[in-house]
Amino acid sequence: MQEARRRVESGENSPPPPPEAPAAPQKPRASRAPRAAKVDPGAVPDAQYAVWRSVQHFCLSESLPDASAKDLDLLVAWSDSIQPFRLRPRIVARLDTDGSWLPVCYAKDGARESITQAQAERYRAARVEGAGLSGGAQKPLKETDHPESTLTL
Repeated sequence: MQEARRRVESGENSPPPPPEAPAAPQKPRASRAPRAAKVDPGAVPDAQYAVWRSVQHFCLSESLPDASAKDLDLLVAWSDSIQPFRLRPRIVARLDTDGSWLPVCYAKDGARESITQAQAERYRAARVEGAGLSGGAQKPLKETDHPESTLTL
């Protein structure tokens, strides 16, 4: 009896541990979809920037910007003074060497908000084509909704 107790306490009577399961082959991890590329507003040194009251304003090819400046941060801070369309995001664009405007960011509450490259190209195409954006949720702009001139900051 003592011998049996000794064997139980020492583990001699225990069955051997089960063999380790072979490691499951690891599936290659699916890579995440790349995030949409953001536009770098400062990518072009000494660029000219302008701000429009809304994306809708920007997309109309005949629409003038409210202000322009070489200093992007000054322009974004100033854009808060545009009151009539405050609920819509204002859009800031950079003048490219070919004379076209490329949207680089939104302006909201005196700060920059990033814009994707796809959005920038979509807005630029709408401006170049003069078609504006589709969607139907926005009322057409009236002549009085546009600035008469562009302020240089």
